[in-house]
Amino acid sequence: MKKKRNLMMLVVFIIIVSGINQTHAMLANSDKVIKQRIEDQVADTLSLRKLKVDLAVEEGYVVLYGTVGLYIQKMLYEQIAWKAEGVIEVDNEIRVVPRLAQSDAVIERKIMELAQTHRRFQGVNVIVTVVKGAVQIRTTLDHPQDVLFLKRRVAEIEGVISIEIRAKFIA
Repeated sequence: MKKKRNLMMLVVFIIIVSGINQTHAMLANSDKVIKQRIEDQVADTLSLRKLKVDLAVEEGYVVLYGTVGLYIQKMLYEQIAWKAEGVIEVDNEIRVVPRLAQSDAVIERKIMELAQTHRRFQGVNVIVTVVKGAVQIRTTLDHPQDVLFLKRRVAEIEGVISIEIRAKFIA
């Protein structure tokens, strides 16, 4: 009786260990698929093709690292990673290192021009602060999509390394 029980325990143990190994192998295979999907999408995105960005994937968690010249490229990498099937979380550690030095005053002027000339921001008070390429914007907007629009447009400006927008919305 004791031998049967020990044998049964051994069989259960083998099944459990086998299941764990298979699950681990499936996750590793899945991670390779996720990584390949992200790399394929990046290769299909013209503005990202020649950049030095790497990614690590483990159990659906993705870490992006490397450098890009524009903040919009950092944003695009993250969007591509989030859209890949099987991704659970994305940590975007990509650094923005502008190719051309741009003074804070020039960056601020370009943002203010955008705010003053684009119809979405007519009559809207926009306060811009730029310190070493880090942009902070305070404003009141009509729609949440205006924040996304503004962020994308600011991200295209050479010299911007980070963007923080604090917006209130007109009810």
